[in-house]
Amino acid sequence: MKVLIFTNGRYGDPDFYKDYLKTVPEPYIICVDGGANFTKKIGLFPNVILGDMDSISQETLKFYERVEMKRYPACKDETDTELAISHAIEMDPEEVILFGALGTRIDHSLGNIYLLTRLLEAGITGKIIDEKNCIFLMCGDMNLELPIGTVISLLPLGGDNEGINIQGFKYPIVNGRMTMKNTYGISNVVALEKQRISVEKGILLVDLPKD
Repeated sequence: MKVLIFTNGRYGDPDFYKDYLKTVPEPYIICVDGGANFTKKIGLFPNVILGDMDSISQETLKFYERVEMKRYPACKDETDTELAISHAIEMDPEEVILFGALGTRIDHSLGNIYLLTRLLEAGITGKIIDEKNCIFLMCGDMNLELPIGTVISLLPLGGDNEGINIQGFKYPIVNGRMTMKNTYGISNVVALEKQRISVEKGILLVDLPKD
């Protein structure tokens, strides 16, 4: 099962999200507070709406009056998106995808990226997806089959990465080390039909940018 989380962030072309939804059969859908304003716009009915409800419009609340609502106080230690992540983990899904998780607030954007670590620790694939990015975290090793010419960026998250090996890319890395002081993993390019990424220590942030 896939869980789709619509957060109260930036959305661009509604058709992008409508088309993506066509590729996911019977997802479990969580709206985070004002994220429901966007799902209303595209005519999507979520399984649950949760948060402190400070950014959802009255019109949207009325539209979704038959949808389950989980209300939380405004003064709390978790963000609404973190509450959504906790709810998603309880569903024991194979994958959780966050939409609207990036925007003009860099603190919220970084916080949402950091939340992917909770999914990684739970053994659940977690992604942040919008029209311009597909972001996920990895540790250990991963085999990919991305189309030749795909741009990919690798960045260390939460500390130094050691023992990095990547194959199938224009710029291979052998037993490499990445720190927050050297970001040489940005803008690599897929060169072969099959790719492999491995890291012995640390968490890698992987981004597939479309710009």
